[in-house]
Amino acid sequence: MPKNIPERQIKIEHFQNLVAVAVADGLIEDMEKEFLAEKAILLGLPESEVRAIIDKADNLEFLIPLNSVDRETQLADGVFMAMIDGDVHGVEYDLCLRIAEKLELSKSYLDHVIELTKKLWENEDN
Repeated sequence: MPKNIPERQIKIEHFQNLVAVAVADGLIEDMEKEFLAEKAILLGLPESEVRAIIDKADNLEFLIPLNSVDRETQLADGVFMAMIDGDVHGVEYDLCLRIAEKLELSKSYLDHVIELTKKLWENEDN
């Protein structure tokens, strides 16, 4: 982690990026809300801060993490958020692709993450 960016700020940016993915299709569905709530707890974000981020969801700008581990984690979380309703739809895929590009990750890497996530979900259902 870069020394000049506090860990708390990195967590806030990660959460903001997830909210940006959640609103990509125009609304935050119940399953997306549940995932965001769980992620906020894991990140240690207070409810008031979470509400403030969600309230400005339409104006959020995607922020690029500075290290590769955070980039891969954010892409994986973004894909999970996009797939939460069962599949990655056109607008959601386009957003995930833009995220991957901003994170300097390839389209093939994004497709790989999507396939892995689908397999994980299929194994969970069995």
